[in-house]
Amino acid sequence: MEFPKGHTDLYLIEIGELENGLRIVVAEGILGAPSPINFDDIDLGEGRPIEITEQSRKFELIWDEYVAYVVRSESYWQAEENQPPIKDQLERRYNSAFLDFLSKTTFANDDYPGPLQHWSLNTLNHCVDVVSTQPPHIKLITAEGS
Repeated sequence: MEFPKGHTDLYLIEIGELENGLRIVVAEGILGAPSPINFDDIDLGEGRPIEITEQSRKFELIWDEYVAYVVRSESYWQAEENQPPIKDQLERRYNSAFLDFLSKTTFANDDYPGPLQHWSLNTLNHCVDVVSTQPPHIKLITAEGS
């Protein structure tokens, strides 16, 4: 299965180690009911929360093996110099600062364990970077109400 293209309101809801592998679950946010927004006695109109509901699709991503991964708060994300803009929430990155960091701090390289791939997953609250020799297996694990 392919991961949704473009930008979807996704939340990271689960991340865990497998035996030498990594499992990540993301859930699709659904727009909630409109409600008034007031701040310091100022009427800001209406807003709609982004919520995980029974209708939210959930996607499981599994890397059978990985070299390293890092999770950052989306609030501190910064674009890398000389990198193309992010088009999709799950993308393979090339010549990244994370790959450079791993080349300086591990003995992993394209010879061992094999050609390294940097996968970047960007959700509403988290940025996850995974380096592996293969892309993740992706599976839709729930689609209740659809």
